Amino acid sequence: MRKIFANIAIIFYVVVAFAQYTVDEVKISCHKDTTTVQILTSAPPDFKKFAIENPPKLGVDFFNAKFNLPQKEYLQVPPGVVMDVRASQYKSAPQPVVRVVLDLTEMPGVYDVHPLGGGDGVEIKIPTPGYPAIKEWTTGRLAPPETMAVASKESVAAETLAAKPESLAVPETTAAETAKAVPVTEQVPPELAVFLRPETLIYKGITADNETIEVAKYIRNMVVYTPRGEDPFVTPSPSKRVPIGQEPVPSVDKLSVVGIVEIGGRKIALMQDESGFGYVIGPGDTVEDGRCVEVTDTSAKFDLIEFGQIRKVEIPLVKPKK
Repeated sequence: MRKIFANIAIIFYVVVAFAQYTVDEVKISCHKDTTTVQILTSAPPDFKKFAIENPPKLGVDFFNAKFNLPQKEYLQVPPGVVMDVRASQYKSAPQPVVRVVLDLTEMPGVYDVHPLGGGDGVEIKIPTPGYPAIKEWTTGRLAPPETMAVASKESVAAETLAAKPESLAVPETTAAETAKAVPVTEQVPPELAVFLRPETLIYKGITADNETIEVAKYIRNMVVYTPRGEDPFVTPSPSKRVPIGQEPVPSVDKLSVVGIVEIGGRKIALMQDESGFGYVIGPGDTVEDGRCVEVTDTSAKFDLIEFGQIRKVEIPLVKPKK
């Protein structure tokens, strides 16, 4: 455990040593149809803005800076042109970069990004006529790091070399610790585990200087859809349920003749309804609202009683498809 903390301390020390200031707070306010976003830093920043049309985003890269916000994502900000705020230590040494990204409801036709009055930060002004007025919102602040820009590159290298070699080694783990560290995907069937591997989504954009930059990166697990019971996304196969011992009375209008056979000198029609359910019908057999009167070599004939009248129906033999 001490070895792990030593590794983390060295990495943190390297980032702090090369950083010259911190990114400490983001504020959003609205006044007279203008939304103002202030990104506060501990010293005058070296920054570069960028914008992306689709999806609409405004961002600022702070060079030689250290991330010092309370958290990386703020997904619940007051309703307005800014939907959420995301920030991170985009790059570490030798040139640390902090990236702050504003996800917008729409890309403004005009906006202004300039150094904050007093020098310690950046201010973004977005005209937002028609948007509701919002109360001032802030990410809050953390305490500043204990040391900032107190070590040169040479001193950092000296500190790193001075560390014991074993402090950089991978700590040994016991069998019990290894068992606890087994990811959930190891505990599911192999045929499903392959779908649960993390998937990395990288969103890139083009800056005003036609540079392609990585705007955001998300890591998510792939989702496997396993239906319970009947799958609503699959068309069910035609079927009909008939109680055992009961023969359904067919409706002639839904029948087709698929075959004709002769048994003992009597022709029988092999018929099928629209759901694929089969019937064997001969002269004298009952159908819905009538009966079969004749079966020929090419058709089956029926008399149906409708409104006191007899309607004659002849269903031809279906020709097989070639």
